[in-house]
Amino acid sequence: MLTVRQIYQKDYPKGKKAVYKYTSEKYYEISMPRRDNGWNISLVEERFAAPFVKELEEEIFEQYKEGSEVYLADHKGEEAAIMVIQKMDWNNTLLIHDLYVDDRFKKNGIGRCLIEVAKKRAIELGVRSIILETQTSNYPAIQFYLKNGFELIGFNSISYTNEDIKNNEVCIEMGYKLESHHPNL
Repeated sequence: MLTVRQIYQKDYPKGKKAVYKYTSEKYYEISMPRRDNGWNISLVEERFAAPFVKELEEEIFEQYKEGSEVYLADHKGEEAAIMVIQKMDWNNTLLIHDLYVDDRFKKNGIGRCLIEVAKKRAIELGVRSIILETQTSNYPAIQFYLKNGFELIGFNSISYTNEDIKNNEVCIEMGYKLESHHPNL
């Protein structure tokens, strides 16, 4: 049985860590050659020579996330996933800071359930869209977000290092527009 509940920083005086991990066989190669009158920008699916593995541990209640809502998904009494969302007043969007599903619980609909929580909160908060960041190297996440109605809305080719394109790990933003689904927003 899956339960999703909001958790609060006050209940975690020593902090709350989450392990973010993924393995990807594919990535999106980004190219943006300059032309006389602009740029040609493309993102093309490619295959890694060997599986790309990324793992890092992150504090959920970081200072820069102050004001965020944190949701924890429990599956049969075990912590299965966590999501951090924040209403951004300056542009009337809902930002998904983090969405982590433990490897043991992937492919069980838990991520989709958390996305539905975010969509519901977005409507309740009256925002115009939901935005998030992922990487061109995180092919599984990109496919997941596409299946859940998100689209590519932008990228930053030097977000993590000055060699992001060469490293096949470019920051991309994805978004879900609510006004197309809810005309009164």
